[in-house]
Amino acid sequence: MKVSKLFLAFGVLFTTHATASDDIRTFVGDPLNGKKLYDKECAACHGKNGDGGRTSVSLTDSGRMNLIRDDQMFSMIQVGRGLKKPGDHSFTKKLKFLEIWDVIAHVREGHMTIGDFFPTASRYVSKTYEIDKFGLDRIKERAGVTLKDKKAAVFTFFTFEGEEGNLQYIPQDPIKLDHLSKDKKSGYLVFLPFEHAGFSGELGVAMDPDGQITKLLVHRGAKNADLLNKDLSRFEGMGKKNQAEPFKVGGGKKMDAVAKKVFPVFMRAMETVTMYDREENERTWADPN
Repeated sequence: MKVSKLFLAFGVLFTTHATASDDIRTFVGDPLNGKKLYDKECAACHGKNGDGGRTSVSLTDSGRMNLIRDDQMFSMIQVGRGLKKPGDHSFTKKLKFLEIWDVIAHVREGHMTIGDFFPTASRYVSKTYEIDKFGLDRIKERAGVTLKDKKAAVFTFFTFEGEEGNLQYIPQDPIKLDHLSKDKKSGYLVFLPFEHAGFSGELGVAMDPDGQITKLLVHRGAKNADLLNKDLSRFEGMGKKNQAEPFKVGGGKKMDAVAKKVFPVFMRAMETVTMYDREENERTWADPN
């Protein structure tokens, strides 16, 4: 197997909560070789494009997949977690250490990553939240949408001086969470379903601590993604927590149509973030202002 020396030089991203071993290091693998290995060893179960296949678990679901860190994915592949007989997992017998990282690199290319949205953040927490009745009622009233799927993962980012860009996962540990003061918060990220003008996939909604949109993106590999992302960039700077009015960006009927599709997704993202805020407020109510 050919692996670029450059890839091997990028042994970075130590995490504070490794699944299998605290010594597991995240390598940047070779996605091209990873695709070959994936097509040979994984596609039969997970689908050629990672859309679920026989497993019904989509590897292109950015919200779900970003909840799984690279070190966790490595362990899942290595030991065959979730199978009745882990020892029979084809990866365990056939793939070598660096080949597993190549597969991970390929899988990551199939969905948006959190680094696309907060490249200078230092730490982040992640958890799935369910919108409560009050939030659902607000979405219905303001966006005219009745949600069936009430859950989504929220990724909340914090920036510390001297740690910019060295993103570190913080587990749901009270002591470690205590260091994440509100004044260090960079913003939130939620991945949600989005459809518009032939596009059917996901929209990454990034907001600052006040709910103002900092970035909207669809996967850059999607058809016509460049044009759609250009339109979506016009929403940056809009929005706020407790937003009630639909977006008005100008640009005629074309942008009106985009805004009509974006607003319900933003509302859902904002209400999901509200669930995080409630939990954070319960944890930090005694903190000094």
